[in-house]
Amino acid sequence: MNIRACRPEDEKVWIALNREFMSFEIQNDSPWNNTEKTPDSIFRRTFREALKAPELITLLLMEENEAPVGFANLMTIYSVWAHGKALILDDLYIREAYQGKGYGRVVMDFIEAHAKGNNYKRLQFQSETTNPKARGFYESLGYSAADMYFYVKHF
Repeated sequence: MNIRACRPEDEKVWIALNREFMSFEIQNDSPWNNTEKTPDSIFRRTFREALKAPELITLLLMEENEAPVGFANLMTIYSVWAHGKALILDDLYIREAYQGKGYGRVVMDFIEAHAKGNNYKRLQFQSETTNPKARGFYESLGYSAADMYFYVKHF
């Protein structure tokens, strides 16, 4: 599997993978339900703005034999608690046909190496409570869940 930063020519693939991920993730009355109606023009703008701000966000694409396997969206913050940069794994999606083959572990190893190699002090993310498969996967990698509430208000 090849893991690389997205390039401008990846726009359509990135949008399609994000839509596929949202269809998978949005299964109930979650706060993310409003994204399903988002037009492609908004996704295009988001993708283009992200590529212009590599100090804030990194968009990764995973491929096998040039076929898209999945994506990851990583965000950088400065954390007083961590005393330096923290990396947030905002989204990680492996297409269903590629799940269970070790690709998730490979991409998490890649992200951890990226974080360590770029002097990040912490890697953090959240997982939907409605996705026990994801929770089991992250726990199998040695991550532990912290009881917190995640608040969101869309503008």
